[in-house]
Amino acid sequence: MRDAAALRMIDRIPRLGWVGAPSPVTALPRLAAALGLEFLGVKRDDLCEPLHGGMKMRKLDYVLAAPPFSTAAAWSAAGGIGSGNVAALVAAAQRLGRRVHAHLFWTDLSRGVIDNLAFIASGPASIRFYPSRLALALARPSLFLPLRARDDDGAAIVPLGATSALGMVGAARAALELGAQIRAGELPEPARVYVPLGSGGTAAGLAVGLALGGLRSRVVAVAVVERLLASRFRLRALTAELRAALAQKGVAPVPPAAPIDVVHGYLGRGYGSPTPASLAACDALAAEGISLEPVYTGKAMAALMAHARDRRLGPVLFWQTARREPLPRNDGFCERLPAALSRRLGAHCGGGSR
Repeated sequence: MRDAAALRMIDRIPRLGWVGAPSPVTALPRLAAALGLEFLGVKRDDLCEPLHGGMKMRKLDYVLAAPPFSTAAAWSAAGGIGSGNVAALVAAAQRLGRRVHAHLFWTDLSRGVIDNLAFIASGPASIRFYPSRLALALARPSLFLPLRARDDDGAAIVPLGATSALGMVGAARAALELGAQIRAGELPEPARVYVPLGSGGTAAGLAVGLALGGLRSRVVAVAVVERLLASRFRLRALTAELRAALAQKGVAPVPPAAPIDVVHGYLGRGYGSPTPASLAACDALAAEGISLEPVYTGKAMAALMAHARDRRLGPVLFWQTARREPLPRNDGFCERLPAALSRRLGAHCGGGSR
């Protein structure tokens, strides 16, 4: 089988070995019927082990196995105050005995944001707070631009969303895993695979992996960041970077990536802000026993539901990229937050008094 041969080649690339059994695919026949879909399935990366699951775990499996991350005592990363990437990195630091320098900017609050922030603050992390994404980018440009391997404190810089050539290998491997499940008869080959589009690594990695496994599926990437950061040009650059990296590591031949449809119109007020449609999508999946969060996966599911009502989609797969809920936390996590952040959290930190 083409995906089996490609998987053997990819598995020669060093990784930590966190990805074992494939994450299951849950079919949702009731919701599919309500939306007029012939098939709707959810690829349940929230059920992966370790690190509480999620696509970030697949990326970090490769990223953290390579220098400078494999040798650094600490890692530095940027994100919103509820960053899933930073939360996954803290979980990895707990497992591997490292520390995280977390540089966090303010976003709208939700249950998931508080859950991630509490977990970050409860783990082996130091937190620096910035009032906005722009303020963080101006203060720490090296965290946004891959020009340096380490920050001013000597910590190895983890790319935004863990999106790098190695991080995308984890997503490509996930697509090959899906191909094996399709050929085993666990689900029909999807015409479309829906994912949220943030840093772009998941969409690009899946597109390369789908093509590598000989699947005809196309990726539908629903932008959860501003248009400037979610362009087709960026995705073309990322897929080219991944294909070149795979070829360099002996994975050949690497075909052109599967088509990626970039979908805008579901961002709402901005990054990190839920929308009425994303909240409704979260409710719809909760009724099926699946927990989404409203700023990434909720927006991607909102797009899927709208598209299903407007057009014929064929069999559809939704990739649950988020981790499991809830994350463990310490009761006194607010005491470990910067004072300015604690004040802005208000009632979530006892009214903000310190």
